[in-house]
Amino acid sequence: RMGALWRLLGYLKPYMHRLIGAWITLSISGALMALIVSTVKPLVNEVLLGGRATPVTAAETGGSGPDILTRVQQWLPLDSLADWAMDHAFVQVPLLIVVIFVVRGFFLYFGQYHTIKAGASVIRDMRTELYEAVAYQSLGFFQEHPTGTILSRILNDVQRLQRVTTVVLADLVRVGAMVPFLILTAFYHEWKMSLVAFVALPLLGYPMIRLGRRLRRAATASQEHMALVANRLTESVTGVKVVQGFGMESYEVRRFHEAVGRMLRADLRAGRAQALSPAIMELLGACVGGALFAIAGLYIARQNLDPGNFAVVLFCLGLLFMSIRRLNALYAEIQNALAAAVRIFDMLDREREIRDLPDAQPLPPFSSEIRFDQVSFSYGDERVLKGVELTLRKGETVALVGSSGSGKTTLANLLPRFYDPTEGRLLIDGRDIRETTLASLREQIGLVTQETVLFDDTVRNNIAYGRAELAPEPVQEVARAAQAHDFIQSLPSGYDTMLGERGTRLSMGQRQRVTIARALLKDPPILI
Repeated sequence: RMGALWRLLGYLKPYMHRLIGAWITLSISGALMALIVSTVKPLVNEVLLGGRATPVTAAETGGSGPDILTRVQQWLPLDSLADWAMDHAFVQVPLLIVVIFVVRGFFLYFGQYHTIKAGASVIRDMRTELYEAVAYQSLGFFQEHPTGTILSRILNDVQRLQRVTTVVLADLVRVGAMVPFLILTAFYHEWKMSLVAFVALPLLGYPMIRLGRRLRRAATASQEHMALVANRLTESVTGVKVVQGFGMESYEVRRFHEAVGRMLRADLRAGRAQALSPAIMELLGACVGGALFAIAGLYIARQNLDPGNFAVVLFCLGLLFMSIRRLNALYAEIQNALAAAVRIFDMLDREREIRDLPDAQPLPPFSSEIRFDQVSFSYGDERVLKGVELTLRKGETVALVGSSGSGKTTLANLLPRFYDPTEGRLLIDGRDIRETTLASLREQIGLVTQETVLFDDTVRNNIAYGRAELAPEPVQEVARAAQAHDFIQSLPSGYDTMLGERGTRLSMGQRQRVTIARALLKDPPILI
């Protein structure tokens, strides 16, 4: 888990200059919050008690020197109306608080904004890297990982990280920067009472550590069930014709309900751990606060404690308690994010089964023949092809005929290296295709799949896939060759008609013709 955390933090390196600036401004805002707390002393002694508080020397209490208003009066020698205002605490304190909050708000805004900007950039980088890792995997990878699982990793798991690297990170820096200034302020004003409180303060960290492991386990289970829910949803939506054709809507609803129920139970386990933590913290905080009030009351009665100093300590402790509660909530979110990070890095680290060898060379233009040399292939323990010998010469049209499951599609998938043979070699012009680069191999192959694959884009962009800048003439030429031009012209916007998801606005035959046109536009020497 710590490895995943350090790896996640590694994504912040390119944006460290922005984060350093954000941390400096947030630290300043934390110091200003401690300054605001210091105004409590004159507010209590001069305004609430009207100056009736019994003077207590610093030597008697181990407390602070001059309060913040005394220092302001020393720094700002004023006269007339300003003199009057500086002599009256009920005017001074509100003005000072407003000024400090205005300045603090400025630093707080820029600090949080730049932290969130850096975190959002990290998520963009990570989501792109994860998608790239998935895009280059072999077909075997997609057989092992259902579509819903992959979507859950890229969307849901990364989304959990997004909050941690933006809002949570900003809050972590803001609260973390404020805590040391509050501690220093409390000890500066009254170190003895602060010492009593801070001896017990570490107890508040108990829920964070004790319940963190339980929360992380529950979060992992919740994310796994989320992947199952996404898979159920993907299956039922993409297979809606079969679902409705067989009248299985209620069956699919039950399956989805069961998957969501399992996710709910995992979420509730995480919720119990997350809800228990603040309850324990509040109980411990109440015990510490009660003991502190009892001791302070005794000292004030004996005139050994300045009420203003005690009020400052009390406010510092209150803010510290709220800060620790916030840190506890942030810790819980970090545990959720770590569970997601482990799953993301597992997919990122998945070794590509089909990749270029270190010494792979570009494949020269196809000129002679394709040869399957004693090719065998197995899906796990299930052997599909055994010792296939086949030669395909340039200019030939060859059809593979056989019963279902005899290996026709598998044999075709070996040519563009969607899989590699378990045994034997596949040669193009005498060169083993495993010794050539994937890009140069697939550049010479056009593919019309058994299942039509169209994208939610215009007809033109589906035919000119990846080459939107192409002129209209070659697109229309291949459409005519695939006998698709006439029905395309009859569409509402012709070649600029959006096809919808998976090309659902076209009939099955029309989709097939568009995919043929796409393959013809590539004009490859090898067509599958």
